[in-house]
Amino acid sequence: MALFDFIKSHIDDIKSFTQPAIQWRAGRFATPVLKAAGVGGTFANVMATLPHALTRNDVVSCYQEDLYKGFVATILWGGISRYQAEEISLRNDRQSTLPKLERLRQLLRNSKEDVSIIDDAVASMRRGKENSFYGIGPSFFTKLLYFLSFGLDLETRPLIYDENLKPVHFALMPECDQNPFYFYVPVGGKMHFAEFTSFEDVYVPYCKILCETANELGVDVTNLESWLFGWPVTIKKNQPNPREIARIEVERMSATGFVRAQCGIEDLYDAIGVSRILYDNGMSDRLPDKSTAIGQDQNHPIVITEKDNYVHLEYAFAEALFNLKRMSFKLTKQSFYSSDDRCYDKLVFKVWSEDSAQKDYVLYFDITIGYKG
Repeated sequence: MALFDFIKSHIDDIKSFTQPAIQWRAGRFATPVLKAAGVGGTFANVMATLPHALTRNDVVSCYQEDLYKGFVATILWGGISRYQAEEISLRNDRQSTLPKLERLRQLLRNSKEDVSIIDDAVASMRRGKENSFYGIGPSFFTKLLYFLSFGLDLETRPLIYDENLKPVHFALMPECDQNPFYFYVPVGGKMHFAEFTSFEDVYVPYCKILCETANELGVDVTNLESWLFGWPVTIKKNQPNPREIARIEVERMSATGFVRAQCGIEDLYDAIGVSRILYDNGMSDRLPDKSTAIGQDQNHPIVITEKDNYVHLEYAFAEALFNLKRMSFKLTKQSFYSSDDRCYDKLVFKVWSEDSAQKDYVLYFDITIGYKG
């Protein structure tokens, strides 16, 4: 299932979703928190006033009370660095930090008229820039901007973006007629930025997609983002995890480059569709074997899991297969049949090559999901 369809099927869950509170003094955070508190100063003083468990709403309330208190709460809610805890506490004191937060909030106000100003805000937090914070990198930039933007009337608002949300952006881009491979290269289960792509190139487009998706579905974008962030695989094991759905969707599209380069499918969205078919049918590793008989057995049809455009994807898959086999082809017959509440298409082709005479080649497709969807 495409991520967008998964989101649509869980709107009630999204509307009611509340991310659990972060126990910032416990577990893996305990030691760095003690280090940060032990150095004294304004950062440590604020730490002492915070509840031991912080929700997103708690952090928002801290910002409403005092920008610097909100800053400290964000660092602890997001997980203070275990390697730089003392220096983060010492160097991000109230006197040096508060003017930066005020400048960033003004930039966010201005972004209502020009959303690219959010990029300016991100760039201003880079090391050595006027709004840089010691020990705070890009994933924390977005947490700060996210909380600082509460209470501002913004059509596109800053959202949290990190390694868990890169697959979400990648998976949603085709649904918005955007090329995910323009920004990302999925390798070994991880998302890397494409060559010449920077964090600033990706961040605002990511925020736009989530804001537009939330608006289309009638949900609060902050609920959508926190729900899409998902949860560790060790908890809520019986519930579909958006984090895992996004990861699988990346894998479903991972053969797109091969389909375009080796199978001659130039249209990006056709190539993505074929890649999804390959993954869903466990054929991603077998397609390069040109001798493999795929979908020729009536009892083992190629399952198309897409609801939209499923008939066109039959043709795109066939074209990819025959191009890979270096065979010319022509569709000669198409027939529909059903059996045991399943729906099927049978496509008959004439195929030939320079080394072989014409012969019939049959492909069977299970189109139940699209036909009944």
